[in-house]
Amino acid sequence: MGFGINSIDAKSMRYRSPYPYYGSKEVRQRKEAQQHLFKEFKQPPPPPPYQELYYMQTLDHFNFQNKGTFAQRYLYSDVYWNRPSKGDQICTGPILFYTGNEGDITLFYENTQFVTNVLAKEMNALILFAEHRYYGSTLPFGNNSFIPENLGYMTSEQALADYAQLIQSVLAELDAENCPVIAVGGSYGGMLTAWMRMKYPNIIDAGLAASAPINLFLGTDADPEGFNKIATQDFAQTSQDGSCATRIRNAFNDILSIAKQTGGLAQLTETFSLCHPLTDVNDLVNWIEAGITYMAMADYPYPANFLEPMPGYPVNVSCQRLAATTDDIQGLLAVVGVYFNYTGVTTCYDLNVTTTSSLGNDGWDYQACTEMIMPITSDGINDMFPPQPFDLSDLVAQCVSAWDTTPAPNWITTYYGGSNFVATNIIFSNGVLDPWRAGGILQQMGDSIIPIIIEGGAHHLDLRMPDPADPPSVIEAREIETKLLTMWTKEAAIKKMRK
Repeated sequence: MGFGINSIDAKSMRYRSPYPYYGSKEVRQRKEAQQHLFKEFKQPPPPPPYQELYYMQTLDHFNFQNKGTFAQRYLYSDVYWNRPSKGDQICTGPILFYTGNEGDITLFYENTQFVTNVLAKEMNALILFAEHRYYGSTLPFGNNSFIPENLGYMTSEQALADYAQLIQSVLAELDAENCPVIAVGGSYGGMLTAWMRMKYPNIIDAGLAASAPINLFLGTDADPEGFNKIATQDFAQTSQDGSCATRIRNAFNDILSIAKQTGGLAQLTETFSLCHPLTDVNDLVNWIEAGITYMAMADYPYPANFLEPMPGYPVNVSCQRLAATTDDIQGLLAVVGVYFNYTGVTTCYDLNVTTTSSLGNDGWDYQACTEMIMPITSDGINDMFPPQPFDLSDLVAQCVSAWDTTPAPNWITTYYGGSNFVATNIIFSNGVLDPWRAGGILQQMGDSIIPIIIEGGAHHLDLRMPDPADPPSVIEAREIETKLLTMWTKEAAIKKMRK
């Protein structure tokens, strides 16, 4: 693991979303069409039925001269709710509020069954899942939402204000203002949950922030190479000698060497069965890197289709397939095949499916060009990826070209505090296998900022439906989360008691 790897051009830098392409209806439809081929997958119990509702939301919460509004979608389920009767002093049925992130809110509702099926039932809670502005069906300007002049309202601050206003309106309508509100979210949604508790403690009484990399910004002590180090460790630990990660690094070197040869790009096009001729080796490298890191993220202990259809512990499966080959590039092709083509129906690979350029209208590309500046790097020595420094000037050039906007690289840390925040009653859960753990809160801060480290856990595994294959660590994590949230709910119910 001590030798380096060839570098790739700075212009190919990727600014990752924790979720690759959830805004794409085409991708979801393709996955649904292939579902019958994914025979290992067992559909978990469905979440409780919900009503799809819309709230007329304020377009700009920070400009009194702007009177614009838009329809914000949210999901409502009172199947388990112990709704307070008129005149009840104490509310014993809290609100579980999911802080929607960068995708269609129904997708998160369908994949957060610890909250919808277990926690809500245990706590007799009302379930509210709110969709983030500019995602799913919540498009403030309809089909014109993503033209540059309409994107200025797309910030995390506006999204949090949306949630605060929505919660107050719904509770007033239900005569439930005295009910405790628990925010829950995963990944960027987990970041929003933590930030909601920090910025709106009068509305949010506690939070469960799963896999929330709130430290992975400039101005914190987070290691910018941590993401790729963890992904590399995931593959290396599949064998005692770490050969899977070593051979992946070797394959990247071979790919970059072949690309420099006459006819090399054509050779790589054929080797990787690409749908279109390769014109830039960086596109291939980025596509491979996306598949590898997303596989590490979704390294769940059972077959799942959260991102793509994959077997249980897909990293182990991919390394087993690599071990069955002698050629490193063929081994790498076998590795990415577990992510991109486990069902075996793909005849050629389209590199645009998971690269940043395909995110365009998903919105995260714009957020990564304004305030969500996550400096993820690699050096090819402590990780298995081609060296890629964080180049702010390159990011600025890309963002000016794509969106006519200039990033504010230090704003998130300035506004939310980075690792120097002040708050109470937040659980930060992080899976050891999850590369986003590099930006997580891993140390206890005071009496009620509680980190939970989940051995053998991937990206917000604890929010998913409990499964017999779950490692003991996530079972224990859910028990702790339930205990803490129940305790904080009871404390909040007393504080909010009607006089």
